Amino acid sequence: MNMQSADSRPINIYTLGRFDVVLDGVPLRFVFKAPRKPLVLLKALLCGGRAGVSQEALGAALWPELEQWSAVKALYATVLQLRRLLGRKSAVKVDPARVALDPEDCWVDAWAFEHAVAAARDPTELLWALRFYRGMFLSDAEHSLASDARARLRRTFFRSVLQLGSGYERIGDTQSAIDLYLMALDADATCEDVHRGLMRCLAREGQSSAVAAAFLRCRAMLTRHFGTEPSAQTEKIYREACPSGRAHGLPPPGFRPAAEYASMP
Repeated sequence: MNMQSADSRPINIYTLGRFDVVLDGVPLRFVFKAPRKPLVLLKALLCGGRAGVSQEALGAALWPELEQWSAVKALYATVLQLRRLLGRKSAVKVDPARVALDPEDCWVDAWAFEHAVAAARDPTELLWALRFYRGMFLSDAEHSLASDARARLRRTFFRSVLQLGSGYERIGDTQSAIDLYLMALDADATCEDVHRGLMRCLAREGQSSAVAAAFLRCRAMLTRHFGTEPSAQTEKIYREACPSGRAHGLPPPGFRPAAEYASMP
């Protein structure tokens, strides 16, 4: 599998779990206030992938308060600022319909991740591809372009993790599955299916205390992010591995403290 590394392009941009721009090996830093609009435009272009984003969509996302013509003028002015920021005019391509980052100048971890997953021909290559995903895509970007790209990348990551993990489980390589699920949860802990896969493998290894700890982590995540409880499938794995829960200093499955009930409407 022949993948270009980050070092092969003059502009390296990291978007998964962090936002960082590296120009010819030097991280982009600002002595004074960072130029907001060029960076917002950069993040919007990153959402569009190699194909970029239409000028109309950029105007609506970045300058919703302006009329279309005024938004186009603001876009062109911001493109010039972004080119200066990146140090290369060729880094940002503009045509009558779209604006895009030039993949000849720019290496982007999210693009590399999607390409590597699509090109993976075996479990080893898929595992290598998954290591690009270090966390949520552009977590501080709030417009719709970012949320759509974030959801797509997250789906790709978890679908690939579960595909690879189930393969490890089928051939009895439980430890590789455990390592994979732990890696995935370190990057993004918001998928119950991955928590459940980890619990299932730990139970097969006879690690009941670890199953209980994994269950508590899963339950805390679901409560914090979604306001829900673990599914019946997840509770079943916990219940079978830890019949009472009290053996590990934990409440039994389905238990809620009295204070929680008292606070419910």
